[in-house]
Amino acid sequence: MDAVQCQQPIGALRRITTPAVLAALALARRGRVYDLGVEINERIPHNPDFVRFSLAFTSTPEGTGARSPFQFAAEVITGALHVSTHIDALVHVQAEGRIHGGAEARQARDDRGWKEQGIETVPPILGRGLVLDVAHAKGVHQLADGIAVTVADLQSVLDTRGERVREGDIVLVRTGKIREFHSDPASFQAAEPGVGRDAAIWLYEQGMAVLGTDTTGTEPLPFVDAARTTHRAMLVERGVHLIENLMLEEVSRDAIQAGLFVALPLKLTGATGSWVRPVLVT
Repeated sequence: MDAVQCQQPIGALRRITTPAVLAALALARRGRVYDLGVEINERIPHNPDFVRFSLAFTSTPEGTGARSPFQFAAEVITGALHVSTHIDALVHVQAEGRIHGGAEARQARDDRGWKEQGIETVPPILGRGLVLDVAHAKGVHQLADGIAVTVADLQSVLDTRGERVREGDIVLVRTGKIREFHSDPASFQAAEPGVGRDAAIWLYEQGMAVLGTDTTGTEPLPFVDAARTTHRAMLVERGVHLIENLMLEEVSRDAIQAGLFVALPLKLTGATGSWVRPVLVT
């Protein structure tokens, strides 16, 4: 057959079924679109292990014929895919030399990228975005660095609303840390609160398909135990993709609890992640 076949989702993305998508579409009643992405530029926080983002012109109006009736401009960009708002491919993290599913990392990749589970295998993500505003529930603007969101924290938010995690939910946890993204990039990158390993596993057991946070590393940083991280528990052991650096402040201000979540990862063959510009539609 000549037509390109759609690849079946891997990992927990299988939980986002057609009925789950249709139910999520019904949540978009007002047509209010919340932009959950942050800008990508040279001033944003970045992990020192990653290449800093940069942009440079390769063509300019002046160089392509300023006196001509037609000019154009083009640029080239460099930078890591794990800065700004982005989604982690399952192969972003390995544990004891193996990726999700058990394959040896050294056999699953070559010098041109990953031969399996690269970000190009992640389909467009549409589903119910469930907002769990832990910072607001605790009566603070943002959680302190190093604080781990617990199962009790999440259960408290849900119980207050008479809500539960549903099969296929994209769970969006707000800590308030993203408030420092522009105001204090150094502090934003240095340390953070986050979703503890046990809490993330609990969300998965309730039916979560994707975990999103307003932090750069999902879990509390620095690591308490590098052998027992949220990243390992989600990406490697359970096949849950992580979306990081979500801007959830406007959603929190308007007390939004759920909506239609949409994120479209780029088809970057063999890559460990992708910049995304997610939205929540209510």
